[in-house]
Amino acid sequence: FFVHSLSELSLGEKLRNLRGVARSSDSGVVCCWCLPTDSFRVCFSSLSCGSKVCSLRLKSRISKDNFTINMNRLLLISVLAFSGSVLAQFDRRQPTRDNTITECFSKVADVFFILDSSSSIWVEDYRKTLDFVSQVVTRFDISREDTRIGALSFSDDYTVGFDLDRYRSKSEVLASVDERTLPYKTGVTNTDAAIRYVRENVIFREDITKVMVVITDGGSRSPGATEREADLARDKGFHMVVVGVGQFQDEYEWRRIASDPDNDYIFNITSFNFLESLQDSLPRRICLYPPIILGGECNVLENADLFFLAAPDGINDALDVMGSLQEDFQFRNNLRVRYIMPACQDVIDSNFNPDIYCDRFGDAIEQTDDTYLNLVEELRVSAQEMSVTGFSPNQVAVLFIDDRTIRVPDDQRYQLLQALRNSVNTGLKIIIVDLGVTEFQNYLPAMAGNNREDVINYSVRSSRTVSDLLDRICIGLNEVPTFGTVPASK
Repeated sequence: FFVHSLSELSLGEKLRNLRGVARSSDSGVVCCWCLPTDSFRVCFSSLSCGSKVCSLRLKSRISKDNFTINMNRLLLISVLAFSGSVLAQFDRRQPTRDNTITECFSKVADVFFILDSSSSIWVEDYRKTLDFVSQVVTRFDISREDTRIGALSFSDDYTVGFDLDRYRSKSEVLASVDERTLPYKTGVTNTDAAIRYVRENVIFREDITKVMVVITDGGSRSPGATEREADLARDKGFHMVVVGVGQFQDEYEWRRIASDPDNDYIFNITSFNFLESLQDSLPRRICLYPPIILGGECNVLENADLFFLAAPDGINDALDVMGSLQEDFQFRNNLRVRYIMPACQDVIDSNFNPDIYCDRFGDAIEQTDDTYLNLVEELRVSAQEMSVTGFSPNQVAVLFIDDRTIRVPDDQRYQLLQALRNSVNTGLKIIIVDLGVTEFQNYLPAMAGNNREDVINYSVRSSRTVSDLLDRICIGLNEVPTFGTVPASK
């Protein structure tokens, strides 16, 4: 052993400089490494100059200018110092592991990254995507109980890097976000196949936040199939997020993949160089998403009235929706239902069974400009008659509106709006089901008492839409009334 003075050098420089020095020592070993001790460095022999240090038989003491060192103590200190040096250099190459953001502490979620690696993405840009995913991963609180991460890369086909149950720690996930496990593939962009794989084959936990994050630079090979797969994923309770790179060149498809509203689920940047601008905002948004619980039901806690209104052109859609809803109501003894539709009998249904009282295959009825306004008047009269009985403090009306309903002369459209506003003012809660209105859409929230949450878009058929409608109906049936009610008779 020997003592050798050195300036502060990196670990690699220490080893390179000392390798030659070690050869001249009387130990006769190939190399050594250094430990700083005050004003000098102590070197001892090892089997290699790499990352593994294997000490040989060590003399218990060395001396220079009569300086004595206890070698057992030196060995312990040396190993600790060496480990610290290696970890420090490793951390300079890897994202910091303690970047978990406040919103993500103890967040229970399953998050799956779907990475576009098709030919339209340059390999260096794909590497930036991997770096970005690594940075996002550091923001999550990763464990088997809290947030779990999975990822695949895709083009013509897909390569699953790791599933959600593969790793239990953040360091394990970070070690696998590389081109070895998530290769750059080239080829066309089969986004639909990648989404379908995650939906059908990955095992997600029940009743927690489930998220797919699609990172892509453009449109898929089969936009229609991609849209269908995204719809099916949302129907299964997934939050669908799109990180789109480009000048909204494929805004239409990104909107079809992403959940609503777009502001919460589409992250658009113009270049892969700007991905780092999302490394905090994306995980923060994901951690704020609530679980989507499927198979919900509505407990009608108090007496309530429910009305369904549709003109002839919207009856089939209305009956489809009512059929989806009818099994979701509990405590039906508290509920009375009335159908304001030409195809239905004018009766009070105490069991909410529209198949008994409505006939979708009956004689076709021509819809005129006055039809819907007349139905709204019938609704007003029915609601007033039923409230006089003192049975119900809460009344909710679900109105199905299509283009034919809204495309009437201006004066009739204004009369329709005023009639519905008057009904709202008397305590009737109005929920609008948009069957694909393309004109005068600004009228719909006004018809629902200026509450946009009570406008449900049914132009894209999905179980999620029916679930949203059920939620709004249930709130209306059970809320504490504040005006326009008639006290129960004694």
